[in-house]
Order: sequence, then structure tokens, then C-alpha cells
Amino acid sequence: MSNTESRKEINSILIDIVEKALGSGIIGSVMVPSRGPENSFPWTLISDVSALERAEPLPPVMSVHGAKALASFTQSPSDGRLLAVMRPCEARAAVELSKLEQINLDNIILLTMDCPGAVPLSEYGEDGTIEPDLHHPDTLRPLCRQCIEFTSKGDLCLAIHGGLSMVVPLTTRGDELLDSLGMKAESDTSAWKEWASGLGQEREITRTESTDNLQKAYNGLQGLIEAFSGCISCRSCRTVCPICYCRLCFIDMKDRRSPASEYLERSRNSGATRLMSDTLLFHIGRMAHMSLSCVSCGMCEDACPSDIPIGRLVSMVSDNTTELFDYNAGSNSEDPLPLNTFRLEELHEYED
Repeated sequence: MSNTESRKEINSILIDIVEKALGSGIIGSVMVPSRGPENSFPWTLISDVSALERAEPLPPVMSVHGAKALASFTQSPSDGRLLAVMRPCEARAAVELSKLEQINLDNIILLTMDCPGAVPLSEYGEDGTIEPDLHHPDTLRPLCRQCIEFTSKGDLCLAIHGGLSMVVPLTTRGDELLDSLGMKAESDTSAWKEWASGLGQEREITRTESTDNLQKAYNGLQGLIEAFSGCISCRSCRTVCPICYCRLCFIDMKDRRSPASEYLERSRNSGATRLMSDTLLFHIGRMAHMSLSCVSCGMCEDACPSDIPIGRLVSMVSDNTTELFDYNAGSNSEDPLPLNTFRLEELHEYED
């Protein structure tokens, strides 16, 4: 099966599920990408089965993050049950945003799939002929090539590998929806899990190589200065990030700047003081603020007009911080945010 046929198969199955859910009245509405003008795929809230004609649950590119779209109208509980069809990284971000009180998931069911990755926006082109292909990593965005969280997220997951072509329930909520739709879950998913494990191991090698290369290329403060030397301060990375939700960013606060007298005092005391640029402060601050909740979706890197590997850099920092707290962003809705949790016995290795 070609990569185009694979994505079409996924879309066809997902639309069938959505039609059943909407037609039965079990689900009141569905949030799903749809085909727009000039090869665009805007998120659409659909309540009528007939409006599914242009639905494209798994588009070849990610222009707007699904969790960001979901957060735009679900901070309060929705009136009816909503089915959100998302990629695994989008579902993980939705879970993180619910912990950050930006999304209320009480009446929302997250349906994901075996994600093939996404084509870089810069390479998709006007004709839209490039398709994401698991077997040809060069068709995928850099972070998709090293993604190890490409399946088994949300409440339900469409499995199309390991000889399966069915929806696997991952939570009680997902199981209940399948029962309501009369869709029996396959009991033996071992081959599918074996496929996921194998691809995950391959991606882990790619991820390790990428991290090693980044650390060599951008080591220390001087390395970071070099990494962000091409930044034009457009803040596109912040705009597209699903985890950056603050209405006023710290970098834009007028009172965050130290008075000139403080800089002069530091200079007199030490003989010289480095003046940190707003660009570097912005990127370091953003990493510090959201590295524990980063889902490595790659939206920031896809949006960067200067081709800075910002997504891979943030993901590398995130790997270190999440490992420190034994936390995996968005994988379990029951896991509390590390910085909101006090544990008496932790981080002793950093004591004097």
C-alpha cells in the first residue's frame, strides 16, 4: 500500500466512525480538519453528518495545532459530547492544557490514530502532492522523524498496522463509546504493539543522534547565542505552540526590565557585565516555562522563517526536564504537573 493510499484508508475509517457517532446521536458534534481553499486544512466543528463531505481527519500537514483549536472554545464544559479527531501529539497537548486549566475535557473524547507524521509546511507547496511516508523519513518534518509517541494516545486509537484495521479503546470513556456504537474491540493487539515497539526503537536511535548533534553544535551559552542568531523576533514559535497560552508573555512585560543603575552597579562590582539580548532571554524563558509540558509536536520549528531547529532544541531540553521528574507530558491525565506537586523525597542529588 502506498503512503497516499495509507492516509486515505485512515481518513476513510475515521470518517465512518464519525458518521456513526454523529448519526446515532451519541456524539453531539465533532472537531476535525476539513479541506479548505489552496490546500489548507482548517479545523471545523461539525454537527451535521452531511457536512462531513470535506472532512480530512488526517491531513498531510499541520497548519494549526488541534489542541490550540480545542482550547479556543472548551475552557468551560461543553453542552453535548464532543469527539475530537487528533494526531497523538495533539491529544497529548490537549491533556496537558486540561491540567493547566485551559481545556475542560469532561464531555470530550479524543480519537487518535497511528500517525504517519506530517510534511513540512515549507515543502508542501501549492500543488500539495507530497505525502507523509513512514518508510521515507525525508518526507517528514524533523521532529516527526524522531517521534516516539506516534500512537496509543487519547481515549481511542485507530490501529492500522500489525494486521489490524480497527479502533482500540485506551480509556474507560473510549471503551464506553465503542460499546455504544456496537463496535467490538479486537482482543489480540500483540502484533500492533510489536510494530509500535519496533518503530519506537528506530525512532529512539534517530532521537539520540539528533540530540548528540545539537549538543555538539550548540554547546553552552555561546552555542545558544549562535543557535538563535538568525532569530528575527517574529514570535511565530510562541504563536503556534499549543502550550504557550499566556495572554501576556513575560518578555512583553514592561516592568521586567532592570533599571540602568542596576546594570551599572553590576559592571562596577565585576568589572564587566554581559547584556543579554531580548532574543536569547525570550527563547531561554520559553524553554523554562513550558519544557515540562512540551509534546514535541514540531509546530514551532515548522513556523520558523529562519529555519532555526527550535523544535528539536526545546524537545531536547524537555527530554532532560521530564526525565528529572519522571514525567511524560500528556500521556496520562491522572499524572499531576510536576511543579504543582510537592514530594518530601526528591531531587536529593542536587543538595549540597
